[in-house]
Amino acid sequence: MLRIISSLKIVNAVPDTAPYLVSDFRNNSKGDFYYISTAKFKYGIADQDAKLNTEKEEFPLAFYLFPDTLPTSKPLFNLKLQLPKGSINTLFLFGTLSHPDYKLVTAIPPAHDGMGNTFGLRFANLSYQSKPVSVYVMDNGEQKIIDGLTYKEVSDYKKYTISANSNNLTFEFRDKETQNLLATYVMADLLATENNLWRAKNFTIAFKGLPGSADPMQKQSTFLISDY
Repeated sequence: MLRIISSLKIVNAVPDTAPYLVSDFRNNSKGDFYYISTAKFKYGIADQDAKLNTEKEEFPLAFYLFPDTLPTSKPLFNLKLQLPKGSINTLFLFGTLSHPDYKLVTAIPPAHDGMGNTFGLRFANLSYQSKPVSVYVMDNGEQKIIDGLTYKEVSDYKKYTISANSNNLTFEFRDKETQNLLATYVMADLLATENNLWRAKNFTIAFKGLPGSADPMQKQSTFLISDY
């Protein structure tokens, strides 16, 4: 029988979850909790270990704030996700410890010629209760590419071509109303001839943090999510 696999990328953008969240696949059972069978999800870091594959359409999944995994502890998230067969999914966790929230996004990333000069990119506003943000790309001037991305919103993918004249691209996240610069992300070494990190791949640039916070660990900033 042909196995139909769905994938799930997990992104932790809850700013006060230091040191990390741990996953729990026991589906509310009272069995012992073993850390060896869990995955760790640090705030604002979405590495390759944050991707799961499953044949299940209903996928129970809970997250605890480490080390709160005693039998009397309550999970920060206790979810039963619905994953269409063969789908590509991203689970965004955001909010705060007192107001946790999540969004499951199912999307097909752009396809690329393996020898080509394109990459796919989308944007996510995961900054807790932030005002709408616009995104500008700085490349021989500025161009608005996202107009008013609201809190919890994830844009569609767009395919970009790497220009022979642009080794770096800077993306600015600005308050839509005031145009104040809130955060930036720089894609560097786009023209690298060896070990190019960008060509024929897809990414999400996520906006995270707490509006107005001066805490380096919680202030608004960006991070990159390597998709598929």
